[in-house]
This record gives sequence, structure tokens and C-alpha cells, in this order.
Amino acid sequence: MSNWNNQVNHKTAPILEAIKQQPFIKQLMDGTLPQSVFEFYINQDALYLAEYKKNLAAIGVKCSDSNETQFFLDAATGIIAVENALHHVFMKSITFNNVPSPTCELYTSYLTRIINNQTLEEGLAAILPCFTIYKAIGDYILEHQTNKQNNPYQDWINTYGGAAFEASVNQAIAIVNKYAESANKDVLHKMEVTFTKASKLEWLFWDSAYNKEQWKI
Repeated sequence: MSNWNNQVNHKTAPILEAIKQQPFIKQLMDGTLPQSVFEFYINQDALYLAEYKKNLAAIGVKCSDSNETQFFLDAATGIIAVENALHHVFMKSITFNNVPSPTCELYTSYLTRIINNQTLEEGLAAILPCFTIYKAIGDYILEHQTNKQNNPYQDWINTYGGAAFEASVNQAIAIVNKYAESANKDVLHKMEVTFTKASKLEWLFWDSAYNKEQWKI
């Protein structure tokens, strides 16, 4: 098991391609995404990140190596800085809604359940797509967009397509790969199932933002 991440990314490639084809991503790339949709997304993303950083801290505490623990604690701290920066740029003119959408609630609850009730390996697989998919989408947008000078969402795009985020993603991948190397077939299968579901939840999150998903009752 030399590179678990490469193998699972190959199997879940259709999910990433489906994300690239979403209207949210296409319109984010060309700058035509309605401001109200992006504001809904940023609001829900803030609610998601508030829970995700707790999950990063929780998975870090479960790691056996102190350097791995420190990485996840630093990543959780870094998310606070990202939140504050994005809020300053994109949320200063809107009223913050502290009610998570059904999809946001589903995604954060799923991560919390896996991290607290399943193996460390499964927990690591659950938190990884938020790293890898955001990096892949950030890179994809930067590579294909033609209006970097006047895209109103360029600050967001640069955040997830930049070198600093890439270093963090690579370290997260290295940690997950390390634990996968010593995992048995049953654990590896569960890791793949978990990674796949979290990847699907990434698709759902952007889809729910584009549709400004509400609770139906």
C-alpha cells in the first residue's frame, strides 16, 4: 500500500469531475455567480468550518505521533484565520445566519460520528476530502479562469489555490497514507467507503449552496 490517497482518488475521480461541472463552480470561475448564492455559501461554509476545526482537533488528539497531533491542531487554528479573513471580505454586508442547512448539518454530523465512533484510520479518511477536493477545485479554477483581474470571488479562489494551502494538504495526505500502510483490508475498505461518502458530501455542499437549500419544515 504505497499511496492510498492516489488509489482512492482514482476510484472517486467521477465525484471530483462532477463537482467541476456544477453550475456553482462554473459561475464562480467566470465571476457570474449571483452574490446572494455566494453569500449563502460563505455563511454555510463558516458554520461548517466552525465544526470542522473541532473535528481536526479531535482527530489530532487520537494520532500516535506528536507531530501529527500538532499538525491537526495547527490546521484547526489556521481555519480560524481563514474564517476571519473570508468573513472580512465577503460577509461584512450581510446578516449572519447561524442555522446550518440540512446538508451542512449532515456533513458535519457525519464527520463527528466517524471520528468519535470509528477507528482513527476512518476518521482520517473522513476529514481528508475537505483538504484534497478544495485544493483540486482551487487549482482547477486558477488554471481555467480567464478573468482573474475582475472576478469578485478571486480572494476565495486564491485562498484554496495557493502554495500555503497546498503544503497543508500534502501533509494531511502523507499522514493518512502512513496509517493506511499498516491498515488491514477491512479497515482499508472502511476508509474507502468513508472517503467516498465525504467526497459525495462535498458535492452536496456546493449543490445545496447553489440552490440556497432550506429546511422544508
